[in-house]
Amino acid sequence: MSNLHMNKTQHWLERLIPLPFFIWYMWTLVQTAWVSDDAFITFRSIENFIHGYGPIFNIGERVQTFTHPLWFLLQSLANWGIGLWRDNPLGSSRLYYMNILLSAAASGVTMLVFWFWGAVESKNAVLGLVVFTLSKAFMDYSTSGLENPLSHLLIAAFLAFHLTHKQNNFSRLYILSSLAALAATNRADLLLLFLPALFHLFLASPARLKALAVLAAGFLPFILWEAFSVFYYGFPFPNTATAKLNTGISLMRAAQQGGHYYLNSLTLDPITLFVIFSAVIFRLIKGDAFKKAMISGILLYLIYILYIGGDFMSGRYFTPPLIVSVFLLLNPGFHFPKIYYPALALVIIIGILPIYLIPGRDPEFIANVSNLKDFVDDHGISDERNFYYGQMGFLKNLDGSPATYKGEWIYQAAYPIQVEQVGTLGVAGYRLGPNVHVLDRNALADPLMGHMPLEDKENWRIGHYRHIIPEGYIETLTTGENRIADPAIARFYDKLRIVVKGDLWKRERFIEIWNLNAGKYEISH
Repeated sequence: MSNLHMNKTQHWLERLIPLPFFIWYMWTLVQTAWVSDDAFITFRSIENFIHGYGPIFNIGERVQTFTHPLWFLLQSLANWGIGLWRDNPLGSSRLYYMNILLSAAASGVTMLVFWFWGAVESKNAVLGLVVFTLSKAFMDYSTSGLENPLSHLLIAAFLAFHLTHKQNNFSRLYILSSLAALAATNRADLLLLFLPALFHLFLASPARLKALAVLAAGFLPFILWEAFSVFYYGFPFPNTATAKLNTGISLMRAAQQGGHYYLNSLTLDPITLFVIFSAVIFRLIKGDAFKKAMISGILLYLIYILYIGGDFMSGRYFTPPLIVSVFLLLNPGFHFPKIYYPALALVIIIGILPIYLIPGRDPEFIANVSNLKDFVDDHGISDERNFYYGQMGFLKNLDGSPATYKGEWIYQAAYPIQVEQVGTLGVAGYRLGPNVHVLDRNALADPLMGHMPLEDKENWRIGHYRHIIPEGYIETLTTGENRIADPAIARFYDKLRIVVKGDLWKRERFIEIWNLNAGKYEISH
């Protein structure tokens, strides 16, 4: 009995070895916690939603400007709940602080899931926690206000559940497909990571027809959101996707920009891609069918990053494949006693060197915003956290949110509508409040401009595509009357307006939803 007790004690002491590294990760998260400008795009929609105006950006116009429905709904629920608190201690800063709290909670739970159910063995957990902490991309987007922390948690839950539930049955398939569906509802392009694995599980099922039904049932969250999106907004994908993908830029040019995105990450944050590529190579050579399927998902996702030209936020798109890679490399069945310490040393060296070689890798570094070269490279890819930390960093704003709306969030409908053009949509748009129609040149929140050609197809910044504002369009928004000069664009807008502003249940609206999604009225570029 005594020996049994000693063995249990020894087991739990060994399990606690990663604790200092978990604390290090959480300490670094607090040091680097921030909220991006893009998060305030979602904040404005949350304010409108919880105040009864709908999940929209500009009141009176049904346009989805957030790319993360599940993250949007989670924040909305949390902020609605705290809004019921009569003596709300967060005041007008509740969105900012609640976002950081939810991000930190999701990130912390993700690390615990990896520690206890992903790596299982303490040595592997230590190595994984070191990777996550030293990865600039992963730490930057463990907060940021964007959906990454919730994506990380859902990916970790998917992989941990698969690793700890080996029996191939329909209950397991349902839970795995549900987790994949929730991740896709959080961000649709994450489907690429899961599709090969889900296809493998489907093929491995003894009754494929039933397995197909189980998969469909598991995907109900995603299916229901897409059905709502088409019904309410008129389109299956957010307006931001239309604005960023409907550019007329050639595939070759986009892929070239995507290549620059990879090179930028290798320069600022080499450990992230090093771990991803290591997992791809190792698990393609030595891995079971499921792991190879997950590697296929990583490859699909990496190709997708090239296809869309990457992003303007350095490293942001690499965090989902990174967490998959760490799980696949450091799972319970992976033992490498002879190379463990060299591997740990290599990870630390690759992770730490950029901190001393590249300005801005120190968490305390504040970029000089008067000098763009401090944080934006020649290809428009920026070190977003370093740019915004001085204004949006958690430790810099302990006394209140750096951006709030001064006043009650109450809409007062009146013509003429005040229309304001802004450069960046987030903080600027949020501060203007509910009674201003915000128009940004990048067309993220405008249903018509996203369909318009770019001002200049040769000179653009990734993720910041300036679309043409049709002549007469601002007058149209101001007066509510179609004053667009170009007859073809005016006709297109008449159809579009039925969808985004018309009666939700009108038969004509459903017809135009079909016509617009089928490309019947597309504007030629």
